[in-house]
Amino acid sequence: MIKTSVRSESSSSYDANYIQNEAAEDRRRVYILGIGNIGKLFAHSLAKKASPPPITLLLHRPGLVREWEEGGKCIEIVRGGVSDRLYAFRTELLATPDDSSVFSGGLIRNVIVGTKAMHTTAAISRIKHRLNEQSTILFTQNGIGAIEEVSNQLFPDIKSRPNYVASIISHGLSSVSTFSSIHYGLNAAIIGVLPRGQLIDAQTDGSEATPPTEPSRYLIQQILDAPSLAGQEVSTTEVIPAQMEKLITNAMINPLTVIFDRRNGELFGSFKIQRLMRLLLQEASLVLRTLPELQQPTGLPSRFSPERLERLVMNMAEINANNRCSMLQDVKAGKQTEIDYMNGYIIRRGEQLGIDCLHNHTLVQMVKENHVINESQIDEFFPSKRGF
Repeated sequence: MIKTSVRSESSSSYDANYIQNEAAEDRRRVYILGIGNIGKLFAHSLAKKASPPPITLLLHRPGLVREWEEGGKCIEIVRGGVSDRLYAFRTELLATPDDSSVFSGGLIRNVIVGTKAMHTTAAISRIKHRLNEQSTILFTQNGIGAIEEVSNQLFPDIKSRPNYVASIISHGLSSVSTFSSIHYGLNAAIIGVLPRGQLIDAQTDGSEATPPTEPSRYLIQQILDAPSLAGQEVSTTEVIPAQMEKLITNAMINPLTVIFDRRNGELFGSFKIQRLMRLLLQEASLVLRTLPELQQPTGLPSRFSPERLERLVMNMAEINANNRCSMLQDVKAGKQTEIDYMNGYIIRRGEQLGIDCLHNHTLVQMVKENHVINESQIDEFFPSKRGF
């Protein structure tokens, strides 16, 4: 009896330790939702750390599970022609919305959403039941509007809403296959907590927002400690202006690469394309300088002057000169683009403020129709307006 009792006590102790370790691992686990170029970069970069967090790739269809297994169960990032494959990942197949087991799965405390902007709400809806006010969602989407859609459609109750971390990603990436990408250059991943209740697209000064909470700290630190991401944390008040700057560089470069079918570095060697970019930028700058949420602190509107924004655009085009931007990649692959969250956002806010964004509207339509032109046709599609 004594021996039996000793074995039982040892087993109970082991079970308790196992459960405790499992619980600690769950708190540390980082989930990746969306396995495009950005999702692969974040997963690979976090796994590359000296002390990586446990990482789970959330796969939304069975075909991805097959590709994962057939591809060797690894994520490959290629830099400078050198392949780096990492295998330290779990995978989880998400239940379909009509599956009876849709509410299975434990709490997700940390999730990085790497989907395109237009797919973000639908993607997060698949894990909504596993998120609460202790969870943190890191958004990596280009453009502006996806976060607002998520809040309005999935988390209208501010008190139970997950914590939001916004990011501005300037790394250059190109897809090789589902689980392989080329990383063209080490740029930066700027991250910052959004106050609970404040939306990037909100037409307020943010006075009703509540301060960020501690649960986000763990995920932020994981990103800052990953050398390949070159993470930089900015203050809460800096997040929205930084997002706006990235919006402008995207809106001035990505769609132009589509309608001229050129790489980033091939755009602005042309005086005529530079002139078109300035016409688009004049409209965008006026909208941003008029936005009520960018009137404070004093002096912030001057940050979005046409001259300063042009320098940002030219600098970004030079940094990623050899890249084929993500929008051009999407068009070539026959996929939907994020144009409605870039130039489309500028147009929507302009309409609210009574500002005409005719050139940006033309550009949006051309991208959606995959209308390619040459320099000699610019004046035909983008006639100069008085005052510009």
